[in-house]
Amino acid sequence: MEDVFYLSNLDQLKVLSDPLRVKIIWSLSDHEKTGKILSEELHMAPSKVRYHLTELERVGLIRVVRTELKNGIQQKFYQPIAENISLEKVASLLNGETVPDLDNVLKENAFCALEELRKNIARSDLQARKFLFIPFQARLTDHEAKVVEQKIKAIYTYMQSKSNRSTQEKTKTFYTSLSFFPTQDQ
Repeated sequence: MEDVFYLSNLDQLKVLSDPLRVKIIWSLSDHEKTGKILSEELHMAPSKVRYHLTELERVGLIRVVRTELKNGIQQKFYQPIAENISLEKVASLLNGETVPDLDNVLKENAFCALEELRKNIARSDLQARKFLFIPFQARLTDHEAKVVEQKIKAIYTYMQSKSNRSTQEKTKTFYTSLSFFPTQDQ
């Protein structure tokens, strides 16, 4: 699995804009699953899940990692194309394009991200000093914003390198969610 997959066209963005598809990708990030496993997990009809899996696969956001024959039926096991999906390269396409209901899509995906955060917090063994949550806004110059962006990318690179290594030491999984973008001052 790649570290980062960069969306490169509006069709990929459109497919990813459905909150259910985001939930499917998040569910697959735990480990590979079939459409049947996903439909049970999400309490949805298998045909509906299959439709969304087909759309995600069509635009290259998930892939079949293996197949297995069970009771004469071929099962496909899916996995996201990458650990992280970035909008960085598709953002410029949005500037001249009209994407219907983009605001609602972003809000719904934010709600989905918050739900994923809630689930991860609920599964965690929270100790007072091991939980860090800092919502914050800052006024920065363009240069300062670039410095922050570079530091965020450095933190991501560091965490990714540690996540992919082999070690004899005991490790724990840490959940991280960070957004950094300019707002329009009122």
